[in-house]
Amino acid sequence: MAILPTSIESTPNSTNNQQAPESQQYSEAQFQALVANVPGAVYRCTWDSVGTMTFLSSAIQDISGYEASEFISDRIRSFDSIIHPHDRRRVKESVGQSIDNQHPYVLEYRIVRADGKIAWVYDKGQGTQDENGVVQWLDGVILDISDRKQTELQLRETQAFLNSVIENLPVGVLIKDAKALQVMYWNKTSEELLGYSKAQVLGKSDYDFLPYQQARLLRAKDRQILMGGTLVDIPEAPLNTPHRGERIVNTKKVPLLDETDTPQYLLGIVEDITERKQAEAALRESEHHYRCIVETASEGVWVFDENNQITFANSRMAQMLGYTIAQMQGRSLFDFIDSESQALIQTHLDRRRQGIQERYDFKFRRKDGSNLWAIISATPLFNDQGGFVGVLRMITDISDRKQTEEALQEREQFLSSILNGVENSISVVDVHQCQSEPDRSWEFRYVDVNPAYEQLIGIPAEQLRNQPLGAILPPDRAITITEHYTTCVQTGTYLSYEECFSVQGQERWWITTLTPLRDQHGQIYRVVSTSTNITQRKQAEQKTARLTAILESTTDFVSMCEPDGTLLYINKAGRQLVGLDPDQEISHLRMWDFHPQSVNQRLFAEALPTVIQDKVWQGETSLLHQQDWEIPVSQVVMAHPGATGEVEVFSTIIRDISDRKQAEEALRKSEQELRVKNQDLQHTLDQLKKTQTQLIQQEKMVSLGQMVAGIAHEINNPIGFIAGNITYTRQYGTELLHLLQLYAKHYPQPVAEIQAEIEAIDLDFVRADFPKLLNSMEEGANRIRQIVLSLRNFSRLDEAEIKPVDIHDGIESTLLVLQHRLKSTLNRPEIQVDKHYGNLPSVECYASQLNQVFLNILGNAIDALDTHPEPRKITICTAVSSQLPVVPLEESPENEPQNSQPIERVIIRIKDNGSGIPEAIQKQIFDPFFTTKAIGTGTGLGLSISHSIVVDKHGGQLTCISQPGQGTEFVIELPVKQKSLSSPLKFSFGESFALSPQFVQSPA
Repeated sequence: MAILPTSIESTPNSTNNQQAPESQQYSEAQFQALVANVPGAVYRCTWDSVGTMTFLSSAIQDISGYEASEFISDRIRSFDSIIHPHDRRRVKESVGQSIDNQHPYVLEYRIVRADGKIAWVYDKGQGTQDENGVVQWLDGVILDISDRKQTELQLRETQAFLNSVIENLPVGVLIKDAKALQVMYWNKTSEELLGYSKAQVLGKSDYDFLPYQQARLLRAKDRQILMGGTLVDIPEAPLNTPHRGERIVNTKKVPLLDETDTPQYLLGIVEDITERKQAEAALRESEHHYRCIVETASEGVWVFDENNQITFANSRMAQMLGYTIAQMQGRSLFDFIDSESQALIQTHLDRRRQGIQERYDFKFRRKDGSNLWAIISATPLFNDQGGFVGVLRMITDISDRKQTEEALQEREQFLSSILNGVENSISVVDVHQCQSEPDRSWEFRYVDVNPAYEQLIGIPAEQLRNQPLGAILPPDRAITITEHYTTCVQTGTYLSYEECFSVQGQERWWITTLTPLRDQHGQIYRVVSTSTNITQRKQAEQKTARLTAILESTTDFVSMCEPDGTLLYINKAGRQLVGLDPDQEISHLRMWDFHPQSVNQRLFAEALPTVIQDKVWQGETSLLHQQDWEIPVSQVVMAHPGATGEVEVFSTIIRDISDRKQAEEALRKSEQELRVKNQDLQHTLDQLKKTQTQLIQQEKMVSLGQMVAGIAHEINNPIGFIAGNITYTRQYGTELLHLLQLYAKHYPQPVAEIQAEIEAIDLDFVRADFPKLLNSMEEGANRIRQIVLSLRNFSRLDEAEIKPVDIHDGIESTLLVLQHRLKSTLNRPEIQVDKHYGNLPSVECYASQLNQVFLNILGNAIDALDTHPEPRKITICTAVSSQLPVVPLEESPENEPQNSQPIERVIIRIKDNGSGIPEAIQKQIFDPFFTTKAIGTGTGLGLSISHSIVVDKHGGQLTCISQPGQGTEFVIELPVKQKSLSSPLKFSFGESFALSPQFVQSPA
């Protein structure tokens, strides 16, 4: 924000004294906004020798780095102090001249910023005069133009650089204007090339300094180029110059267009190519002679440029590669090299660029894909300035020699690989005859050994070469080996022998073959020793001998045969088992000759495929004795594959199991008899357990039934008295009340004592409540009679035989017994019972036993809902169903009843909405003694007994349907008519009634 000092308010132009305060504030706000949006610093200063600032906007801080308040009234520094010392005088003089001429001043000068950096500013202002025409103030604006000054400096430097470049180019550069075609630019090379100075051509047309015809021709061409608007290149044209005569020049001319594509200038570039053309002519002549020499050379001549492109190849070079010269011209060196050699040739190229000349062998690729081996003499080529321009390669075909060398090298590598790769120890020794010795002895010195021999004696080959045997080997070994070598030389034939000696503390067996080598004169000059480690073979022979002894001493039949069954070996026990003589020949026999036909079929169908795949088969078969009786055996067949994986030998181990088979047969018979006895005993035990359980339950239920019947009887007698006397009580009470009404009618004013008693006993209330009291007593007596009847119906001690029964009465009686468990208590909510009874006929059944079933199932449903949250609900549904009778499978069709009628059955469904029964447990719920209840709260007999009552006693079905989380449903199906009567069960009540004494408790 600009700083407005008080001095600006007292200027002669100020009209604050004539304006209202509101107008003054508004004008000041407008001024402040105007100053804030000016892109520079606005100022007012005095016009005197000091030039004191009276107003300066805050933008000066961005320009100079100083706050505006520091300059007001020269509080800290004057503005003149930050102007660059070299510019202060010029600024003062320029402002003074503008004031004297009464013109605005425009200045550009430098200031020194607060951070010490130099900044360029643009200062524009003018003087403010009083009424007498005397300048009192300078008002202006200061802008930072440092970026613009920097750009201008860079442009000047760039322009100077470009002018210097164009001026010193080795080609003539000239520029003409597009209208008059007068020369506007003429560089130094143009002066030297064309022979005219700048003073002679600048501002002039071609007619002013060139012959008329030449100027006329140039003018026409220039006009044509300007009209075409594109570059015109004249590669070669003669030009007459005043100082050097005729020259050959290359000329390029192009119009320079403005933004509207209108030609403004014509740029011309002229290059003197006279010397080059003369050199090219001389070169062509020299090249002709050179080509004659090169084309007749027996070597290939190959020239490449700096980019490895072919610039020349003679006929011999093309012939060696199978191309024509035209096909090779311009192609890359890499087109004639396989991928493996490209890295190598790149190394050679780098050496050529370093100026290194060398000779080396290299492999090229012919057009037909074959290899061309050649000796390359490579010479780098450089220009006069020392720049690399290419390579000259002289190529000599050495393919035939290379093929011979490669064949020899391959053979040498082959032999060397055999020598180094075999496990045999190989050594070569020179044979030296000692002439001075009277017995004509020989000395043997090492020439070479393979790695296996080095490893055997522990000495490198380099240390062995040219050393005598005695200097390397232990004395006793050296003497022994020397004797063998001497024998080989004396006999002149190869010698083979076996020996055993210790290597690293272990005995090793070797077989050594000595082979003499003869020179061109037939003299033995070397001996080759080849030693093979046969330790494993020797050990195998020893193991084989031991194994054979073991096989011959075993009591099992052991044999080996070829894949076609031909016997190779049978041990002593095997010969005895099948009745063969100890020395009888077996090579004409087959393995299947010792098996019955049925066993052979099994072996071919089962054993042979298995043993080929798994290498072993085991089973029980039988052998055929020479006297034609069968011997039961346990047999193992094994396959032994060779190095190729194909089976070479089958081996068989057979054991006589006749005694075991007899024992097994006896054991099977004994086990069968014992199994039958165990089944009978188990059945008897199960019956005893079931009978014991039934007796226990019978004893409990009979006692409990008698108790219930006795309680019902004892309650029934007094309740009969009460119910029988209620009628008379009601009659007597009514008569007495009527009598009191008569007394009140005829003696409305009783004595005081009677009146007091009437009020004391509240006679009106007694008269109104007494009939209600009798009704309640009658209803309670009837309820007690119903409970007694339900107890009698539930126990049914007098109904042990089958008879038609109303199923609904049994269900209601059971619900009445369990009523106290269904009602709500302080600890659990009520269990709601939804009954959906169908129209059922009377069902022939054992009523008390069915009540036991209902009690068990409903009791379990209540237990399942005991911890279940609300709503807690039991649903009971009854219905009638008809279905055809099921004929047992064992009954024959002729016994099937004719005109079968559907069997009418009743269905009772009892379902709770509890947590359900897991699927794994559902299969066990009807098993005796199975329970999921806590110890002491259940015996696991309730559902088992219920299942027996429904299924065994009534020929019905009892099924459980349950899913976890969706409750449990028991479905009871009973025939309406019993087909045949069976003896009643020995018990009356199930475990829920027996083990749940709550049914005799009073409801909570």
